[in-house]
Amino acid sequence: MRYDIKIACTSYLTLHEQKLRIKSFLIDYFGTTHFFLVETGFSITAVQEETAFFEWINTGRPDRTTKELFLFEWAEQARWSGHFLLKCSFFNRLEDNTRKKQFEKIVLQMKEHMEYPTVTLHIDQTGKFIEVRQFHHRADGKIGYAMLPYAEDEQGRWRENLGAGLWIYREDFHLLYEGIKVVYPRKGTGCQNFDDTGMNFISKPEWKMILEHWTQLAIHNPSSAEFIDYVSRWVIATLEHVDEIAIEGNL
Repeated sequence: MRYDIKIACTSYLTLHEQKLRIKSFLIDYFGTTHFFLVETGFSITAVQEETAFFEWINTGRPDRTTKELFLFEWAEQARWSGHFLLKCSFFNRLEDNTRKKQFEKIVLQMKEHMEYPTVTLHIDQTGKFIEVRQFHHRADGKIGYAMLPYAEDEQGRWRENLGAGLWIYREDFHLLYEGIKVVYPRKGTGCQNFDDTGMNFISKPEWKMILEHWTQLAIHNPSSAEFIDYVSRWVIATLEHVDEIAIEGNL
């Protein structure tokens, strides 16, 4: 049996944040490690076991041992508008609609979950780095970006004791890059290429442009405003004693 319902998503949430909130809901529903998830650009499919997912792919329905399968599909309501319509589909192996009320209850819980940020800001300092996490979970791995104060000594070497750097994991850096790409597009998109595997030096005038874009991002993504504000304040404070901040990725 299949049930569908469409939801008009809150306009200020980016697609990235909407997907993170759905995944957070699924973690709450299935448990931290007990579900299989497949994500594409505009969809998320989740089921409790991997074998059940492939059975569904082959037959168009979960196998007889599977209680349910979730399918979330986003569609942009108007081209370039940034507003999305979310279609939630719920499959189960039963032929009748005895689980319809349960599905409606699940959708209500999911809608409520979409209205609130998935996590609060986590800030920890270890050695020379301040680790800032918003959406990143330990299971997401260690890929991320270091933001480092940069200045040279008389010999042209990296000066020491410039203060703590920031460490931002990939899942959270995604949003910050929306501002950084204004001056540093990724490889193949411009003459000044952002390197996810190496060092990227950004000057004070360029940071001013990035900060302006981050201000707009915070307005349109209020659930991430605290995160953006923290990183912005660190950048502003750091640029009081250096003229450049480097970003180094470990991808």
